[in-house]
Amino acid sequence: MKQKVRTSAFILGAGLILGGCASTETTTVSFGDGAEGTLIDCSGWRLGVSDCIEVANERCEGDYEVIASTAEQWQARTGVTGLLADLDRAMIVRCADE
Repeated sequence: MKQKVRTSAFILGAGLILGGCASTETTTVSFGDGAEGTLIDCSGWRLGVSDCIEVANERCEGDYEVIASTAEQWQARTGVTGLLADLDRAMIVRCADE
């Protein structure tokens, strides 16, 4: 019985840890011209680019410009695009109304 409780606790703990890796993170970023945008990180193991797009649609009510994404090959990651260097799947967007 004790072994069963330990196994259940381990499975629950692992699920909570992995579940935390399955959500997108957003961060407000500033562009050189004083405007702001959003860095959307969907690098979690259960996430994909479609999750980034979904968050961008919700955040910007469907109308936004992709400033940079990890899907693109950036020659020089300078300024705000440098934020993408260590992320697997992410994009920086600017909402049309901002």
